[in-house]
Amino acid sequence: MREFPERLAQGSIVWAEVPDPQGTVKRRPLIVITETSEIILDHPVQTVACTSSYPAPPPLQYVEIPWHPRGHPATGLSRRSAAMCRWLVKLLPSQVQEIRGFVPTKTLLAIVQRVRELNAEG
Repeated sequence: MREFPERLAQGSIVWAEVPDPQGTVKRRPLIVITETSEIILDHPVQTVACTSSYPAPPPLQYVEIPWHPRGHPATGLSRRSAAMCRWLVKLLPSQVQEIRGFVPTKTLLAIVQRVRELNAEG
């Protein structure tokens, strides 16, 4: 097994073209939730899609991600954004167009926990 040679890691915010739940393909940010040690070249990683369209306050399935209008120093996000924890996307490392940032550890832990809780519910 060969590990992915770049910085792709759990918590990476990557950009890729993926279909939304309605089937429209769009370039969007996704957060890698696969453990870094399990990221292997040519094997899919599990990601959570990010969205900038969600209500305030956000419902349970959303975890807000730090952002700043000029681009957050860690995440790189420049719009109000949240991980949509019910929207899981399997992505091949070769589909990643860009790694723009990383989710802070506390936020990543909240996302992974929320994904587990929501998947346990069915």
